[in-house]
Amino acid sequence: MSKVDYLKKFKSAIKGTTLLSSIIFAVASHNVAQAQQLPPADAKPGECYAKVLIPAVYQTAPTEVVVQPASSEVKEIPAEYNDVQKQVLVEEESFELEIVPAEYEVQQVRVLVQPERKIKKVIPATFETVSEQVLVSPARVEWKKGRGPFEKIDEATGEIMCRVEIPAEYTTIEKTVLKTPAQTTEEVIPAEYELREKRVMKTPPTTRKKVIPAKYETITIRELVQPASFQQIAIPAKTQVVEKRQLVSAEVVQWREILCETNTTPQLVQELQERLVNAGYGLGGAVPNGNFGPATQNAIRKYQQDNNLPTGGLTISTLRALGMRG
Repeated sequence: MSKVDYLKKFKSAIKGTTLLSSIIFAVASHNVAQAQQLPPADAKPGECYAKVLIPAVYQTAPTEVVVQPASSEVKEIPAEYNDVQKQVLVEEESFELEIVPAEYEVQQVRVLVQPERKIKKVIPATFETVSEQVLVSPARVEWKKGRGPFEKIDEATGEIMCRVEIPAEYTTIEKTVLKTPAQTTEEVIPAEYELREKRVMKTPPTTRKKVIPAKYETITIRELVQPASFQQIAIPAKTQVVEKRQLVSAEVVQWREILCETNTTPQLVQELQERLVNAGYGLGGAVPNGNFGPATQNAIRKYQQDNNLPTGGLTISTLRALGMRG
C-alpha cells in the first residue's frame, strides 16, 4: 500500500467515526429530551406533577474591574516672556470740519392776525295790520207776507205777498300784510395786524477745517524668550473591587410535585389563602373561602416571582416557603 492510499483510508475511517459519534449523540439527546417530557418514574400514588419554570440562580462575588484604563497625558510647559515698553500709534492725524454758527438779530415785523372779511347782515321784513270789509251775502229781492189789510190787493184771498229788496251784508276783518320785504346787506370788517419780534439771520453758518494731531500711547509688550514645550506623562490604570452578579444555573423547566384538584382540599386552599394574605398578597378584595380561583392563582404567581420560586403551579416548595406542610 502506497503512502497516498494509506492517507485516504485513514481519512475515511476518521470520517466514519465522526458520523457514528454524531448519531450516538443525537440518539442520547433524543432519549434525554423524552425523559424530560415525562414525570418522575418513582412518583407515589396521590402525587401530582407539573412542568414548572425554575428561575435562574445567581451569586454575587467580589470582582476587580478597571474603572479607568491606563492612559497618558501631555503636560504643557508654558512659554517664557519678558515685558518691553514701546510707544505705539493709537490714532493717526486727522481733521474735522468745525461749524461756525449763523448770527441772528431781532426785528419788528407787522404780522397779519385777522384777514379782511365780509359779514352778511339780514334786515327782517316788516308787516302792518289793515281792516277790510268782506261780503257776507249779496243784495237780493224776495217775496214776503204782508203785515196788514191795507196792503191787500182784493177781497178774494186772505193772503198778502209783498216784493221786498234785501240789501247786501258785509263784515269787517283785520289781517297782517307785508309792508317791506326782508333784505340782506354785506358789512366789510378790515384786517387786523400786530407788531411782533422776529429772529432774522444776519450772517449764514460757515465751516472751517480743524486739524486733530496724532495720538501715541506707551504700552507694555510681552516678548517671547522661550517657546512653549510639551511633556508626555503616563497615567496608570485605576481598578476597583465591586460585587459582580454571576450566573450559577440557568433558567430551566422541570417536573415538580404540585397540588391540584386531585390532592387538594378546600381546607388546604383556605389555609393557603390566609397565609398569602398574611404575607401581604391579597386576593383582589376577596376573603379566604377555600375556592381556588384566578385571584388565588395571581397571588401565588406574584409570591413565587418575588421569592425566586418555581412558577407554573402550586409547588410543594411554595407551600414550604409559606410555612405549610410539604
